[in-house]
Amino acid sequence: MSSINITCLASEQILPAARLLARAFVTNPVHIAAFGRGQLAANEAFFHMGLAAMKGPKLVAMEGSELVGVIHWVASPACQYSLGEKLRMMPPMARNVGVRPAFRVGAWLSKWSKLDPAEPHLHLGPIGVDPEVQGRQIGRRLMEQYCQAQDQAGVAGYLETDRPENVDFYRRFDFEVTATRPVLDVPNYFMCRRARGA
Repeated sequence: MSSINITCLASEQILPAARLLARAFVTNPVHIAAFGRGQLAANEAFFHMGLAAMKGPKLVAMEGSELVGVIHWVASPACQYSLGEKLRMMPPMARNVGVRPAFRVGAWLSKWSKLDPAEPHLHLGPIGVDPEVQGRQIGRRLMEQYCQAQDQAGVAGYLETDRPENVDFYRRFDFEVTATRPVLDVPNYFMCRRARGA
């Protein structure tokens, strides 16, 4: 395996990062519930808008000149969008993914926001690895960056996932399930991690 270099996402990498995340998430149950099965273009539009709007660190894993992974996190309360920000996002979301999917995305993100911890935390997500190179420890390398930042901040870690197999992955980094709730009729797992040394 070539060496993996992790750097900050550059503006010219937003589109390839959105394409990577779309490929990584297109088969996730909640994405299927929101956009329909195999809707790669809608997922790409969703992530393209999301990456442009997300606050906090956005890192990419590079293998040579190839972008192979993406991770984002943000400190609370900046993980929550204001009403004005949500209202500004809805028209372009509806134009890019369709009106009904946009409303489903709104319902999904609203459910997630209601379960956001009140305590200070570092909110993780999304994290994605190109499906063609999964299983090569790229996700682990990205998670190590996040865990190091969380431990330095001394606050709780928090994430949501709709894939049961991801629960086991995150448990390797000391995350524990704190709640399970349906989102768009899909079971979602809400997980927290205590900062080491806190």
